Amino acid sequence: MSTNVCISFALGGAIGVGVALFISNRVSRGNIVDSRLRGTNEINSSKQADADSPAGSASLLDDEILSEQFTRNIQFFGKEAQSRISGSFVVVIGLGGVGSHAANMLLRSGVSRLRLIDFDQVTLSSLNRHATAVREDVGISKALCMKKHLEKIYPEANIEAVVSLYEADKEDALLSGSPDFVVDAIDNIETKVHLLAACHRRGLRVICSGGAGAKADPTKLRYADLAESVADPLCRAVRAQLRKHHNITTGI
Repeated sequence: MSTNVCISFALGGAIGVGVALFISNRVSRGNIVDSRLRGTNEINSSKQADADSPAGSASLLDDEILSEQFTRNIQFFGKEAQSRISGSFVVVIGLGGVGSHAANMLLRSGVSRLRLIDFDQVTLSSLNRHATAVREDVGISKALCMKKHLEKIYPEANIEAVVSLYEADKEDALLSGSPDFVVDAIDNIETKVHLLAACHRRGLRVICSGGAGAKADPTKLRYADLAESVADPLCRAVRAQLRKHHNITTGI
């Protein structure tokens, strides 16, 4: 397996678990030892899970099957934190090698509402890095592919598949519903900038994936403000565009 593929797995998994940790309130700015996790983690305690989230926080703890499925999560996060994860809503944009693994880990962490967005289709060459796709999925939408497989893991979850490219004029629809977190796993600079600027303007918490290409050491992965990223041409280009066109220098 190539090192690029390994980094994609590690980066996507780290994003999924990292978002769950943020939502659980287990971590906040700068207090994860060794991982140097950055970012804000204030959760409005009065905010209720969206009405169409099928497996609310109470359901997770009360339902015998769900509580058994997520028993290790509950042991790790604690009941209250797992309830917050269960009641959360996360949008994942970009479902390639990084985004598909992020969505997979979010679901396995117990997130019960996901909106999965990608315009592309599964190809034979993507099977070496996609989290769930198999050969029979070649030619179908990555979003629909993810939905099909994730629903087999967690049937009670509300998984919305959106076959679309993220564009500025679709912002209201794609970011609707007050998501608790947005995962940016887009590999196009212009599209990333549009998404990150929209999240910043709306006050949505977003985690931005850097580039995994030509990287070989997953132990070097770090959570950090975009302004602190190093040795990542993709992040450097995105940072420059955010500063130039949106006057955004930090907070992502």
